[in-house]
Amino acid sequence: MDRKQQRRSNKPLGNSVQLAHVLGSGSNKIKKKIRDIERLLQKKKDVLPDTILIEKERSLEALRFELKNAELRVKVQQNAKKYHMVRFFERKKALRRYKQAVKTNNKKEIRARAVDLCYVVNFPKTEKYIALYPTSEDGKDTEEPELSEEKNDKTTARRSAYHKLIAASMDSGELPVSLPDILKGAKLDRDGNGIQLAETGKPSSKENTKQESGSGVQEEEDEDDFFES
Repeated sequence: MDRKQQRRSNKPLGNSVQLAHVLGSGSNKIKKKIRDIERLLQKKKDVLPDTILIEKERSLEALRFELKNAELRVKVQQNAKKYHMVRFFERKKALRRYKQAVKTNNKKEIRARAVDLCYVVNFPKTEKYIALYPTSEDGKDTEEPELSEEKNDKTTARRSAYHKLIAASMDSGELPVSLPDILKGAKLDRDGNGIQLAETGKPSSKENTKQESGSGVQEEEDEDDFFES
């Protein structure tokens, strides 16, 4: 192979390496790379070889996909930090009420409190957390949040939709973090998204999956974990 052929064969590899440096980085760096490629295609689309055009278009597709993932990761991290404390306390309340229901041996009550507990743990971090136990005007927790009166009908309806989805997923064994795991102290990974509410009211087969690393759950380290970021 002569030097000219060697340079030609190494060029795609070089581009792949350059792309690898961008993938997995912050959204600003990815956006800059996207703009650079778009400008290049706009200026030299008519003179670039077809092989290069195909390569650049594939790079754009990969970068746009990675940008969505990067923005999603930021959203998950922001929501996890913002709602960590309220979810921590709601989990404690839900667990306490579940244990109380078990003591009474009331199957209907056990079922309801089990769904509540799974709701708190599996609620998606990609969404603004909808409190399961919203406080009433006197500052006390409502005993039956799904029946409480609220001004925001949309919030009430969305909470109810998630509650029903959690119940159905619990019955089918499709929860990212199952009830037995929750009772052992497990929770979503830091990057875990939880269960997703599709427009059809059913979980997405791609989104409603356990994380690739490990089982998708994380053991509870201690009771003061709401101080973690």
